[in-house]
Amino acid sequence: MILQVAKRTWNIRLDREIENKNFGQGGVVISQRRFDLKDYTKTILLFIAAVAFGVAVFFMCAEYSISENSQDTVRATVTRQSEHLRSMMELHYQYLQIVADQIGETDDIISDENMKMIANLHEYTDLELSAIIEPDGTSHYDNGTEKNVAHRSYFQEAMEGKQALSDPLESSVDQETRVVLSVPIKRDEVVVGVLGASYNVTALSRLMFNDTFGGVGYSLIVTQDGEIIAYDGEPSYHKISYGDNFFEFYSDKKIMENISLLDVQKDFNEGKSGLFRMRDAQGKRASEQYLSYVPLGMNNWMICYMLPLSAALQPYRFFTTYEVFFIIGFCILVVILFVCILKKNSQKNRELLKASQMDALTGLYNKKVTEERINEVLLEQPEAMHAFLILDLDRFKEVNDGYGHAAGDAVLREFAGLLRNYFRENDVIGRIGGDEFVVLMKNVDSKDSVRNRTGSLVQKIGELEFSDMPEHITSSIGIAFAPKQGDCYMDLYKAADGALYETKRRGRNGYTVSLQMCELKEEKTE
Repeated sequence: MILQVAKRTWNIRLDREIENKNFGQGGVVISQRRFDLKDYTKTILLFIAAVAFGVAVFFMCAEYSISENSQDTVRATVTRQSEHLRSMMELHYQYLQIVADQIGETDDIISDENMKMIANLHEYTDLELSAIIEPDGTSHYDNGTEKNVAHRSYFQEAMEGKQALSDPLESSVDQETRVVLSVPIKRDEVVVGVLGASYNVTALSRLMFNDTFGGVGYSLIVTQDGEIIAYDGEPSYHKISYGDNFFEFYSDKKIMENISLLDVQKDFNEGKSGLFRMRDAQGKRASEQYLSYVPLGMNNWMICYMLPLSAALQPYRFFTTYEVFFIIGFCILVVILFVCILKKNSQKNRELLKASQMDALTGLYNKKVTEERINEVLLEQPEAMHAFLILDLDRFKEVNDGYGHAAGDAVLREFAGLLRNYFRENDVIGRIGGDEFVVLMKNVDSKDSVRNRTGSLVQKIGELEFSDMPEHITSSIGIAFAPKQGDCYMDLYKAADGALYETKRRGRNGYTVSLQMCELKEEKTE
């Protein structure tokens, strides 16, 4: 009996221990589950915080990159302006030298025939007031005027066998402010005179290409001392006049970087490039502007480009406007989208790669990829003949102003579609600017075939019809050939750009084949 009671008591205690033990294990499980949930929640929160921090850092870096990219755009614009202007002036020097060489072959440099020849210079160039200058400095102008210019530096330098370019001076013939280009006239390698011609400062301004930011930016040609001698903007808008001093004009501006106008003036004297931000002295952020400058490479002149900061940042405005909302929305959706992002990451990368190569509006190659692809072709086939075309829509700004940017975009898309269908699949076609396109026709048979093909293209462009506007569009085209006129993108671009300018000078709606300097005596520009 006692044994039975003891056994029963022991079993009860054992059951209780087992019960307690099982309960304890269950508690551990429950506690562990609670711990896992808490830890998981912490992980998710930390992940969201990390993502939010990463996005914030991304936008900070993006804003920094935007600032750098906008500055690069300004630098590229002023550099391109300098190269463009220099190429135009070199083209005019070439015209002058050709005429000077022909004059040098005659016995009398101031013959009636030679005077008639220089009188026609303005028909082919923007040069005016041409003159043949005798060794004693007597200048015979195309309008019949005679003056002695022996004291002028451009005459003295040309008599030494050099090409010369004067600083702005008041002409004693027509009392206008001009810059004079001069080249030596040689006979049997001996200088027997000088051929000179001049730009009115307003004509010099017309040599610069139009601003690509809708006219809010503008370019200046400035002497080393700061005198403004050419200007491509609207003086009444920017309150700038020819002859103003650059440093005095901007003396009331506050420079945002740790430099002063004295530093800028030092750069001018040393022929250095530079870029800085400035604003009104009152400190208004809305008035901030970029100012970039590079040496022209002639007469110690500088090319300056001014652009409001708001215009430079306009393509990236959505970043600064919507970044806060984007961060909040992204943090809310990040957990839901996490798996989807992982699955679509590879596809997204491919799409981004394609998008980075293409112009969003036209579907053609963008500027960077166009240049890279053309350089690849030129490297792979250095001996083959390729045709390099620059196409520019004539008076495209009037389309945007008259019919709106939507109509302008439609014109660009239709024009791009025509180029895509007209040229071969293996040709390189890209949009490198607002209404500027580039085509590399690979492995062409002859220059004549390119001319015929381009002439047909000009006709087809004129036949394009648009529902949003009744007028037809036209295009100006410049052509250069590789490898004869260049074995890289930039060399071909400069040559074709000069030809494009000639097309526009002759009235637009056509094409011009660029000629190398050594060919200018044998061929005429088409």
